[in-house]
Amino acid sequence: MSNNIFSKLEQLENKIQKLIQENFEYKEKIANFEKLIKEQMDQLQACEAEKQQLYRQIDQLKLGKAFAGNEGNNEEAKRKIDSLIKEINLCIAALKD
Repeated sequence: MSNNIFSKLEQLENKIQKLIQENFEYKEKIANFEKLIKEQMDQLQACEAEKQQLYRQIDQLKLGKAFAGNEGNNEEAKRKIDSLIKEINLCIAALKD
């Protein structure tokens, strides 16, 4: 009877050791995934910044094209100039305060 108890305890100990090892492996996997997520988020932020820069370049090119004399973009150029003037006026008003 005591042999049977020792056998059961030994099996239980082996299962516990196996669970401990699996737990350690899962913790390592989680750490690796968290590192991968951080790298992906950094890459996403870099892409977002690049996208914003490209949008600014597109706006600048459109404005340059409008000033070059393309009639189709004259209205867009006027809107952009009006927008810039409003921004300048707001800055001047802020400086006066």
